[in-house]
Amino acid sequence: MGHEEEDPLIKALPPATDYLTYLTLLEYQLTPARLPTLHRLLQDETLTTNIGWDLVQLLLPMLPESQECLEDVARLGNPREVILRVADALMKLEPQHEDTDKHDEHDECAKGDSKAGAQASSEPESHARSRPSQPLHVLQFNSLVAMLSVLHGRIKTKRPSRFIATSLQAVLEAYTSMPTDETTAAVLALLRDLSPSKRPALPPRGTSDSSVFQVRQSSAPDPEAEEQTESTSNEDAAMVRKLVQFALIEVLKSYILSLSGPTDSGLSWTLRLQETLGNNITSLTNKLSKTHIHTTEEHLRERDLIVSRITALSRDFGLKDEDLLQIVTTPQDGSPPQLDFDEMPKSPDDVPLERHGALLLLAARLTCDVLFSRPTSTRIPVYPDLATIFANFVGVPSAADAASLEHPQALREALLSLTVISTHEKIEEPQDEQQYRNFAFAVTSCSNMQSYNALRRIPSIIVRSHPSELARFKLIRHVLENEELHFARESAVGWLRDEMLPIKGEEKASIFVDKDFFYVLVPLLFNAAELSSVDLSSGLIVPWLRFSQSIAPAVHAALNLYYLLLSSPELRGKLELGKTHAFLRRKFFEPLRSLCRRFEEDLSENGGDGEIEAALGPEMSRAGMARAIGLLYQILAQVEERAAEVLDVDDDEEPELTGASAARIAEIEARTAV
Repeated sequence: MGHEEEDPLIKALPPATDYLTYLTLLEYQLTPARLPTLHRLLQDETLTTNIGWDLVQLLLPMLPESQECLEDVARLGNPREVILRVADALMKLEPQHEDTDKHDEHDECAKGDSKAGAQASSEPESHARSRPSQPLHVLQFNSLVAMLSVLHGRIKTKRPSRFIATSLQAVLEAYTSMPTDETTAAVLALLRDLSPSKRPALPPRGTSDSSVFQVRQSSAPDPEAEEQTESTSNEDAAMVRKLVQFALIEVLKSYILSLSGPTDSGLSWTLRLQETLGNNITSLTNKLSKTHIHTTEEHLRERDLIVSRITALSRDFGLKDEDLLQIVTTPQDGSPPQLDFDEMPKSPDDVPLERHGALLLLAARLTCDVLFSRPTSTRIPVYPDLATIFANFVGVPSAADAASLEHPQALREALLSLTVISTHEKIEEPQDEQQYRNFAFAVTSCSNMQSYNALRRIPSIIVRSHPSELARFKLIRHVLENEELHFARESAVGWLRDEMLPIKGEEKASIFVDKDFFYVLVPLLFNAAELSSVDLSSGLIVPWLRFSQSIAPAVHAALNLYYLLLSSPELRGKLELGKTHAFLRRKFFEPLRSLCRRFEEDLSENGGDGEIEAALGPEMSRAGMARAIGLLYQILAQVEERAAEVLDVDDDEEPELTGASAARIAEIEARTAV
């Protein structure tokens, strides 16, 4: 007992010193070994009320050992003063990449202090909390957020929304820099506690739940409590509800964006929806299926659990699908400005819900309903609603505007998942062909950068849904001849293939296998003028990038289609390919080979200057050559071999058009122009 009385934390207790002096002493004398002593002292409500607000920054670096003391401050300190210090600490909190080293130093310090402080504390060393498994900044964030839950429960004021707005601003500011599973679980617990309408808390289900600090001891009342009138209470409850809705959407947006890479959203909603809605019973057992992977991998199950919790909370908070749909179908020009916490709206109706977050939440809700077999009554019609959503978030993409083709993977995932759900059972007719074309282009801009063929083929569902063959032909022709739609050219060749190669057993007349309609497309599929526009006189780097990234993929797709047409006796005859092959060989195939050879000759191993290798690196340049030129050589050889087998070609023969055919082709060109 005598040793404890010698402890400076006890000797200097007020009234032996004033509170300011005592705080100064704590700054110099408080060590991890003395935290149990401070914890006992903070049970004195008067002491904690007077010094608690200034202990927050002092205790944060000592987590997790200082957690009990921080809980004491939240329970017994002056809530209006402490809440401002907590918000300030959150605003200053940043991820620290050296946390491991700091924890190591902290542990060594704690060991040393535990020996020196054995006389300062009667608590056994075994009571010290174990070394944290999470980075220090995550522990600090979760501890501060847990304090806010306690503090807001204590504050009794006429307008709690004012305090809540300040706290949410700080929480979201810190969270966006560290959106992990653990920090997300902590924020969701806070929002649930703040919401005027909530269900009882569920028991912990995921690994991230175990990182959420729970304060179970009773708290002191608010010493400055104010009474609310019924009308004020109802008005402010509506404001609080809107604020937690806003915060929940921001959390979902930050969380999903943190999972996304350039080509992977981290959630695989669209692929899993295709597996589920395609009635693919093997998807649950196929180890390569996304459904199986997300069912068996713990970290992926955790992601699903967190997103599901967010969707459930959004419904508890009063957000309806109709509300979200109204937000995402409103053009960006008509959307309200972002929320300014420094000038808070007076009405909950004036608190805007961020449009991208609303889209992600809507997609998450509908996707979870399908993937986890939940009942849902919401279906977004393809026309006009889904087309309007794409128009609002993607616009009319154009190769001339690179930004129109660059969308976050999370946005692409949300839009494509909604497309898979909406097109599963039926597709409404578009209002006009312009809406149809713009929608097809927008979907293509979201899918053509995907690494999975199943995702890249989603636009074909939209393209083939139009009841008019002529409208579909016009769409394909428009892509093939429009330089600004170059991003969709490879896809358009695929759409044409789907139209020309009938499903087995399906026989029907079609303009797509009419030779005159085909003649309109041939010079667009095999565009000799485009090849000749590749200017090598001023260097190879820019021409090579254009050829390998923009021209070669579409040409390869066109040659593949041509090979399939040559391989079909029926289509070969209908399209009279024998009359065009020699022309194509001279005007396109040979210039294509010549251009490919010119690029190959630049390789240093071929005796060239190595200009492309010097700019891109040897490995990348060789991989590009193999992917672009190697594949083109291969398909060209296959085409020539098949043509030699099935066609009787005269190399000197030019395609001849009768007057009637020429007139009909001209008429088709006029009818199908956009």
